[in-house]
Amino acid sequence: MMLSSILFLVAAALLPPLVLLRVVYQMDKLDREPGALLLALFFRGALAMVPILVLEVVADQFIDFFPWRPIVYLFLAYFVVPGFIEEGVKYRVLLRRTWNEPHFNHRFDGVVYGVFVSLGFAAVENVLYVLTSGFSTAVVRAIFSIPGHAMFGVVMGEAMSRAKWLEVHGQREQAGAARRRAWLLPAVLHGLYDFLLVGFGWIFYGYFAGLVVYVVRLLRQSAREDGPINL
Repeated sequence: MMLSSILFLVAAALLPPLVLLRVVYQMDKLDREPGALLLALFFRGALAMVPILVLEVVADQFIDFFPWRPIVYLFLAYFVVPGFIEEGVKYRVLLRRTWNEPHFNHRFDGVVYGVFVSLGFAAVENVLYVLTSGFSTAVVRAIFSIPGHAMFGVVMGEAMSRAKWLEVHGQREQAGAARRRAWLLPAVLHGLYDFLLVGFGWIFYGYFAGLVVYVVRLLRQSAREDGPINL
């Protein structure tokens, strides 16, 4: 493959996540986050590809070792593994880097952080897929996969902001529940995405449309309700 072709495919793979990052960043009206922090989150999300790949290989080997029924195998391989592993690693990156971050002081901040981590991972994944499969893959993934990762990041980040608010206001038990939801809800949504995509045809498209409606409403609501966490 010629260098110019490689550069074109890399650009095609990176453009969708960068556009979505810009959109979410522009929605942060009250107190935008410093560029250095956002770059750190993006690159940490990208580096999350390494432990995710290792964990998924181990999980796939474990699943392949047993003679599952086909539907059980699909559930484990395409719901549990990608959903809970990918979102679990992203959650750990987000929690460790931002929970005690001084700039995490507004309710919309968690959404921005979640999307930057999620799309950091998605950008690397997209480049790998597109370099392997070509430009047509870039088009399909720009419509489904990249927005999917962004939406999981929105859901995770909104729950993280809610947990931060509850923690600051002394509601530690509720904050712990919100932190758990910041992992579990994106994991379930991601798992359903992959599971339905593999074997359920038009049901997937209905699910994806419903997910878009849900997340767009959540995103707009989070932007409207943005304000200082400590008030």
